[in-house]
Amino acid sequence: MPLVRAKSKPLIPKVFGAAAATKYVHLCAGQCMSQENGQMIGRYELLASVGKGAQGAVYQARDPVLDRLVAVKVLTATGTELGTLTEDGVSQEGRITSQLKHQNIIPIFDAGQCSLGPYLVFEFVEGEPLSMQLKANGKFSIEAAVPLMDGILRALAEAHSLEILHLDLSPRNVMIDADGAPRVMDFGLAQYMETAADEREVATGTLRYMAPEHFRGEPLGPWTDVFALGSTFYELVTGMQAMQGGGLVEIRERILSSDVDFDPLKDVLHGEAFITFLQGALEKDRDGRYADCGAMLEAFELFVKGCGMTSLPDSGGHSTIDFLMRRMSRTGDFPTISRTLADINRLTGDSSNASADKLANVILRDFALTGKLLKLVNSAFYGARAAEITKISDAVVFLGVEKVRMTANSLTFFGHMKGDSTDLRDSMTKSFFSGLIARHLAQRAKLPRAEEAFICGMCQNLGENLVIFYFADEYAEITELRHAKQLDRNAAARGILGVSYAELGAAVAREWNLPKTIIESIKGVPPGRILKPETEDEKLRDYAVFANELCNLFQSHETADVEEAMHVLLARYSPSVSMEPDYCEQLVNAAFEKLKQYAPVFEINVSKSNYCSAIQEWLELQAEEAEVAAG
Repeated sequence: MPLVRAKSKPLIPKVFGAAAATKYVHLCAGQCMSQENGQMIGRYELLASVGKGAQGAVYQARDPVLDRLVAVKVLTATGTELGTLTEDGVSQEGRITSQLKHQNIIPIFDAGQCSLGPYLVFEFVEGEPLSMQLKANGKFSIEAAVPLMDGILRALAEAHSLEILHLDLSPRNVMIDADGAPRVMDFGLAQYMETAADEREVATGTLRYMAPEHFRGEPLGPWTDVFALGSTFYELVTGMQAMQGGGLVEIRERILSSDVDFDPLKDVLHGEAFITFLQGALEKDRDGRYADCGAMLEAFELFVKGCGMTSLPDSGGHSTIDFLMRRMSRTGDFPTISRTLADINRLTGDSSNASADKLANVILRDFALTGKLLKLVNSAFYGARAAEITKISDAVVFLGVEKVRMTANSLTFFGHMKGDSTDLRDSMTKSFFSGLIARHLAQRAKLPRAEEAFICGMCQNLGENLVIFYFADEYAEITELRHAKQLDRNAAARGILGVSYAELGAAVAREWNLPKTIIESIKGVPPGRILKPETEDEKLRDYAVFANELCNLFQSHETADVEEAMHVLLARYSPSVSMEPDYCEQLVNAAFEKLKQYAPVFEINVSKSNYCSAIQEWLELQAEEAEVAAG
């Protein structure tokens, strides 16, 4: 059912959590504290005390009827302080947990009343909390953590599908059983989504895993569990808590700013891709996070697939990406684009020895592509030649594999992505401009794959261009959300579509058989400090992302402010793109002249383009300032 957004108000900073000694006890056989032999609760014979907490106590017990071990949780009177009882005196935790039937959630068997208060009976799990494993054994590698994260996400996706929120997720509330499987437990603070939107006077949970909305008095929802899982997964693979700080106030400020240090992940295997995945969970504004754990699971599956790790079990049903791909396949020329580009990129792949004739036959299937390719190959773009090329097979031989890939991808993309939308025209023009700049940077660095750099730069906006073209209404919502909440492009797209522009672009690039280098470049650079690239792939990625961010300046800033923003950008990328501001201005000017030269081939109307006008205006301003400086 839809959530009702409660009016925001200042929150009384009374936080229940580990620091306030309100964490619940764990259903763990290895933590027995004292014997309680001979005592009974209901029909259950108490064997040992497992632990005590603000809500009550948990005992290991034996069910004499079914002859099995169980865990009995007795709720004391202080439990009502946290709202654990419903109006009719029934434990809310019991009522909620009874609806959850998932292999990664510890199930409830029974509930009742005794002289001490209400009690709940759970499966007794041999194992220990994830927090204890981290303390004893240290952090997990990302690959080792994947099965644990997968199980936890599936458990919470199931809960969210039933409109149930956990609201106290942390490593202490995940049991690792004897088989190594994760089991989510302790739904003592759980609520139904409808009631979680109500105003409240206290923030309850485990402090370092609580989301910003806990402290803003905003409605809680599935996005709240998403944030807690993001913090939990960060700790799982770094061994450190995501929300650092020495006290409640400092930790709260860190949470409110979502200030996470991702540097420890940058140098580990799959670390950069994992950072991208975590960003969608740890956005400070809930509109920029994964909408729920179902969407987070889909993003996780994309991360695992993109890293080439062992495939995960089928979640049943279709992911957000699959849904969007199906919608695109029923609209416009997307199937034609996909078939043409997939075949071209397959035939021009590193391991392919396809003949010029085979590649020519694929190109000839697209009449528009054929004409534009011949027009471009005979232009000055590829240098002068003695005779005009009139056959596609000759063009393939003349250009070579890499240039065919660059030319065919760009021409097909521009040839089919046409419309009346000003936003689309400007975005496509920006994509071409970005490709030209990335290609120049690769040539300047004497990289042998400069043509691939062009595609890397051009495809930076692939996801956004696809959304503008195929999902105009959603794009309008994304734009509105972005400006209203001051979110970046990817976060706003995730808030509306469930996936970021980068995730959608990378998925489509895989569909088109584009090289892995290009797919990885679409995902962008890890957040935080830019590091010096160590491989050619990393250089291509950095050149493409820098080129795209440079091109964005002409849309996101007033003309007078572009130069200052450019200086900031150059300083940030100095480890990988060493360039003086004067040279950057010359680069923009040269790339713009190149864009105007080949605009007719790519059907770019420079005189009517708002984006081109913004570039031209900035270049004229720079020329005027240079004249004044010269005296």
